[in-house]
Amino acid sequence: MAGAHIEINLNNQSASSSLSTAVEALENPRPLLANIREHLTRIHRKRFSEQKAPDGTPWAPLSPRYRKRKRQNSDKILVLRGYLMNTLRGVIDDDGLAFGTDRAYGAVQHFGAQIQHQARDTTLYFKRNRDGSVGNRFVKSGRSDFAQDAKVGAHTTEIPARPWLGTSDEDDRDLLALARDYLAKATSGR
Repeated sequence: MAGAHIEINLNNQSASSSLSTAVEALENPRPLLANIREHLTRIHRKRFSEQKAPDGTPWAPLSPRYRKRKRQNSDKILVLRGYLMNTLRGVIDDDGLAFGTDRAYGAVQHFGAQIQHQARDTTLYFKRNRDGSVGNRFVKSGRSDFAQDAKVGAHTTEIPARPWLGTSDEDDRDLLALARDYLAKATSGR
């Protein structure tokens, strides 16, 4: 076809506008990071109620000795008064999102630990029974009417790892979907 001429005109204003909006959204990801922070908080609160690690395995059970003396939430692991769960924080800055807890015992619970206790002298406090005999349960000094000095030998406390921070594969897919939705809204101009 000698002399045939095909002309294609592209209007790139729409594509250029969409790309500019997407670039702006990526340059200011704070709204996306705020959504991710909220989602991570929900994920981790749910984890405390399910008592499971990010991979779905149950947390190591409480020792029978600790469970017996634990007065509040005795059936719950990593929950005494809810302090650890309530210290979840997500900090958004120019570098991104940092999520976790600022409590040192959060890392101890997550990774586990061996705590070495030195030998020491201490005072043990008891309450007398009605017949005048000394009871066999420790009490706080303010409730005590009998005290006895004792030596406590060196010993180790073993805290098993109970992974509670992190995301599962399903969580990762949900977070990726949040990012995709954020970019889709940015490029559609909504």
